[in-house]
Amino acid sequence: MRVLAILLATTLLTGAVAAPASAAEQTTARINVGLVASGDTAAVLGLLGDRALTTRSIAGLTAIIVEVPATAAEAAVAALAADTAHVRYAELDGIVEADADKYESTNNRPYTYTRVLGARTWGLGDPSITVAVVDSGVTPSVELPAARLTPGYDFVDDDADPADDDEHGTMVAGVIAGEVDNEVGASGVCARCRIMPVRVLAHREGGPAQGATSDAAAGIVWAAAQGAQVINVSMSTAQPSRLLEEAVRQASGKGSLVVAAAGNDGVQARHYPAAIEPVLAVGTVREGHTTSTNRNARGDLWIDVAAEDGMYAMDLESDNRKLLGTSGPAALVSGIAALGFAARAGNTAKAVRSAILAGAVRPRYDTYSSVWDPSIVDASYTISRLGAVDDVAPVISDTGLVDGQVLSWDGVPINPTASDDHAIQRIEEIVDGKVIATVDRPWHDLYVKVPIGTTGRVLVTIRAYDYAGNHADAFTTVQADAGKPVASFVPPVPGTYFRTGRPAQVVVRVAADSPPVTRILGAAGKFVQVTGTDDWTGTVTPTASGFVTVNVVGANRISVSRSTYLPMDDQGPQVAAFSPKSGAFVPGTFTSALSGVIDLQRVTKAELWVDGRLTGTDTAAPFAITVRGLKTSQPRLRWQLTDAGGNVTTLSWTVRVDTDGPTATVDPAQSKRIRGTFTSAVTGVKDASGVAKAELWANGKYLGAGFSKKVATGKLNGNVKLVWKLTDKLGNARTYTRTVIADNKGPSVSITKAPKNKAKVKGTVKVYVKASDSAGVARVELLVNGKVVAKDVKAGYVLSVNTKKQKKTMKVRVRAYDKLGNVTYTSTRTWRR
Repeated sequence: MRVLAILLATTLLTGAVAAPASAAEQTTARINVGLVASGDTAAVLGLLGDRALTTRSIAGLTAIIVEVPATAAEAAVAALAADTAHVRYAELDGIVEADADKYESTNNRPYTYTRVLGARTWGLGDPSITVAVVDSGVTPSVELPAARLTPGYDFVDDDADPADDDEHGTMVAGVIAGEVDNEVGASGVCARCRIMPVRVLAHREGGPAQGATSDAAAGIVWAAAQGAQVINVSMSTAQPSRLLEEAVRQASGKGSLVVAAAGNDGVQARHYPAAIEPVLAVGTVREGHTTSTNRNARGDLWIDVAAEDGMYAMDLESDNRKLLGTSGPAALVSGIAALGFAARAGNTAKAVRSAILAGAVRPRYDTYSSVWDPSIVDASYTISRLGAVDDVAPVISDTGLVDGQVLSWDGVPINPTASDDHAIQRIEEIVDGKVIATVDRPWHDLYVKVPIGTTGRVLVTIRAYDYAGNHADAFTTVQADAGKPVASFVPPVPGTYFRTGRPAQVVVRVAADSPPVTRILGAAGKFVQVTGTDDWTGTVTPTASGFVTVNVVGANRISVSRSTYLPMDDQGPQVAAFSPKSGAFVPGTFTSALSGVIDLQRVTKAELWVDGRLTGTDTAAPFAITVRGLKTSQPRLRWQLTDAGGNVTTLSWTVRVDTDGPTATVDPAQSKRIRGTFTSAVTGVKDASGVAKAELWANGKYLGAGFSKKVATGKLNGNVKLVWKLTDKLGNARTYTRTVIADNKGPSVSITKAPKNKAKVKGTVKVYVKASDSAGVARVELLVNGKVVAKDVKAGYVLSVNTKKQKKTMKVRVRAYDKLGNVTYTSTRTWRR
């Protein structure tokens, strides 16, 4: 029955695009219906009514295929899916296509890279092993005689004649089981196995053979029921199908291994039935052994293994053609699986699948491949693991090396010549009992080398292993040139220090017994060899800890790192004390000094800046600079010390300028009259910096220091010049000058009217007195017999005395006091009563 629902299904095309179906081919569609265990076909058909045109069951599956008008297909699927009492699922029948383009012709690639030739040395299979080719049918040929075919079935035309109308199936079968050494066509992988033709695809002009998902499912189930150990499905669809899943589970349950092509469109999307577990999904590799066609994605490694495409097989016209795409690799893996079943009686599908996966080797990585791509199948490993016996060791006829050949550390490719009665699994290079290099892929060379540090003549062992672990050794003595350069840093001159992150000039010395050195590389570039010496000079950049490293490269391209710790000084000079202190008062001219200055290196200069202007530089301890001509009342001082390494220390603070001497009040006041010994004092003394001392001079004579001093004028009459000098703690001085008048002379006094000397008096007697003084007369007193009997304080002085109360003889005189206390007496008169 021809599938007509082409446009109602999702197709997967690789290398070709499906041609649209004609209008006549779009009138009907097929629906795959999974029934419940007790499902009633009649109930399902009754649900569809007259929309059900035809129906067919699938042997081995609880499912039917119902044909309906194309216009009613989607509604029918929805109605069936809703009938959960009878229906497990309902899906439009999809389209599967052959994953090949058999019309492209390129050069043949032998079975070498998948180790098929080695695997076949254990045998070409067994007629008891049957591989079902679920494809476009198989037609007998010289390459695959009818006697090698089992009875098959045609699910496209629903008959027992699975003849091929497309050539795809016939070519797939030829890759799997084509005759060996018949001088026609190309040999198949399992040349003694039998092929079971199952036709589910039909020829399509302009594109690969095509068929229905339901037919593919039916073919898989049928092949398993007929006892096929391997079921090859070299076709795929991008449309998931429950029917295909059930078919795969059914076949696996019966012990069949399903091998399916992964598709050819170069994407990571899954294709079916390859992506259904436990199908063995097969991708392809290019001739350069990198992945091509469909591929895995990160987190979705659905393709299991890969194999070469481009297998030769005979077509229906008996021409030898290449089968490209994943169809050929799937067929190749199916043939390997068949050899695995034949390797030992009782091998199961699970065991064969595990052996194929375990022996696969990683492809060559390039811009076309990734770490997620599938590994390449190893047929010889598969057969060996599945029970093939090998107790004969390999033979090495040529190590690929010559005596005395120079080997270094980086390796040179060689091709040792080794043979085995079955197959070589890997070849190793061994030096001093250690495996140095291994090759286990036929497309790789063995890169032989000697360990770094090896020099002189060295015995190299080339060891070949077969898949049973048997090995053979062959020996060649080579000349090793893998010595490491020997060099070391020359210590810097004592007292030399370096700074973090700053270029440092260093010397590296190559040892006399070192292999030749071609260059030394530092972080800042290449070093230069000092002519006539083993020394190399260059620049490095040390870390904070002083760590530096260079790479020393020998003529043999071996490099070694050499490192050292340089003496580091990233700290500027340290200062124990400075003067004046922060906030201190300073005079207009002062000296700023530093003390206790220490540094790992020599201090080259100390600069003093005042308010941003360089005031002076000192280059030797102790560091002191005089400051003059200050412009501000609170200048900022900044010392900047630099050592020989360029490290800088900065100290900055502010001082206060005090250029004024102390202030005070001086006593006595200017022009004040004084007499005798008096006290001169300064009071209320104030100064921002603090008063250091006060000194007094009188008429040029230094009287000493103190805030109060006695001044003796003796009999001096006249001016006395007092000079007070007040000095603060900065040395600022202020002078106060006061001129006072020394007055040690009493007043001028005389009696202007009074009884004369020796006069007789009686009663009350008045004495008239005249007195004057520059300081002013304080009082005038009358003394009789030494006692004051009267006094007057106003000019026109009149003094009265009652003589009756006095002695008969009276000694009388007058005295006058000025305001300073000076006194003058008149001459004495004698009165009698």
